[in-house]
Amino acid sequence: MQEIDIFSKTCPTRFALSTISGKWGLLIILALDNHPLRFSELVRHIGGISERMASQTLKYLERYGVVRRHVVQHATPPQVEYALTPLGRQFVNRASSSSRSNRSSSS
Repeated sequence: MQEIDIFSKTCPTRFALSTISGKWGLLIILALDNHPLRFSELVRHIGGISERMASQTLKYLERYGVVRRHVVQHATPPQVEYALTPLGRQFVNRASSSSRSNRSSSS
């Protein structure tokens, strides 16, 4: 297995990291923290995000295993829901615990 150096300019994880840590990626992940959302609900929930940017960011997050896309077949017309994967949930949990520890250490 190839060793990963995130500080290297050519590291393959850089794109995934920039997507997750970018403005929209992080907001989408946090919006999905409590429960799955349909695409339109997600766009309404995140003020200022365009449908195009939401769609593009969701595709990246799905590709990297952070978000799961689920087509609800019994709905007419079919609806698409997005939810965090276990990896996405792990990311939120670690970010939350890091945030809590930073707040308690600054008090």
